[in-house]
Amino acid sequence: MSQQPADGIGARRDPDSPSLLAAIVNSTDDAIVGKTLDGTITSWNPAAEEIYGYSPDEIIGRPISALCPPDRVGEIEEFLARISRGERVVHHQTERRRKDGSVFSASVTISPVYDEDGALIGASSIARDITRQQRADAELVRRTADLERANANLESFTYSVAHDLRAPLRALGGFSAALIEDCEDGLGEIGRGYARRIIDASEQMAQLIDDLLNLSRVTRAEVRLQLVDLGAETARIAADLQRGEPGRKVTFTAQPTSALADLALIRTVLQNLLENAWKFTGRRDEATIEFGTRPTEDGRLCYYVRDDGAGFDPAYAGKLFSPFQRLHSALEFPGTGVGLASVQRIVERHGGRVWAESAVGAGATFYFTLDTEEPRA
Repeated sequence: MSQQPADGIGARRDPDSPSLLAAIVNSTDDAIVGKTLDGTITSWNPAAEEIYGYSPDEIIGRPISALCPPDRVGEIEEFLARISRGERVVHHQTERRRKDGSVFSASVTISPVYDEDGALIGASSIARDITRQQRADAELVRRTADLERANANLESFTYSVAHDLRAPLRALGGFSAALIEDCEDGLGEIGRGYARRIIDASEQMAQLIDDLLNLSRVTRAEVRLQLVDLGAETARIAADLQRGEPGRKVTFTAQPTSALADLALIRTVLQNLLENAWKFTGRRDEATIEFGTRPTEDGRLCYYVRDDGAGFDPAYAGKLFSPFQRLHSALEFPGTGVGLASVQRIVERHGGRVWAESAVGAGATFYFTLDTEEPRA
């Protein structure tokens, strides 16, 4: 029978051996200090020398209070009293003093030390300099507050601008309509055409304002998760679309499925995707729009809306979900280019992602996932 080598490569070491424990103590970045129950320092690892600035010869044998600011000495006495009772002090945030007199923030854990017979013989402390961590935490809090203020100011600005723009837009549309009605003979065909273009532009601008407000709302709205019947929501939206244009021949199919999502937000996702499919199948005599699911590679559900409409060049798929980016002109298909941006933001707020596959003239399929879903087989 072969024997394991006593040391070196391939040797099996006792995890409790003094040499291994000493190596761990000497390699850690935390200051590990041993002391007697009256607070006299008895051991000092390299990290303690690095953090406090004392060499072992300078500090061993001195009281642990040498490492404390004057206003923290009473704290040390309290800790030693607790250790004498066999208690531990875990992750206590305090202050410690270096050899040069500078003070730093520290997280300290102090534990009782027992001999082989179980007798309490001293204490060991582990101290970590958390000054940088506290600065980073404070900076994160400050930046978060700044971001919240900026978002609140942006939302207020958005609503103010939208409110201030609506009045002149209504005036443009209203007076243009009055111009056509009251001065029709004097305008002539060209003048009436100009007035109608003003009305159309003002209506398009009003729609753009509404879309921007919706985009702002879905970005900031609180997500309230509940079980949503996506199949039923799809059927309701499809029925509304067909009532709006009863002359169109469009076949809707919706797979029964439910998801954990925010009802209002996920309804906006379905509304935008189905309206998109309805719009881009508008030039077909007969069209098909499908809502369904399929599994992803990691076993989760992927939801999709598929149509057999105009489609788009996949080379420009990266522009789809950016606000105001359109792959078709407004003369071909109306819209503001904000709907898919709202879809992406809502899906991302649910921890998922959205993407599309298409070819010109071959329809389009929009997929999205929700990270609120549990993996399924």
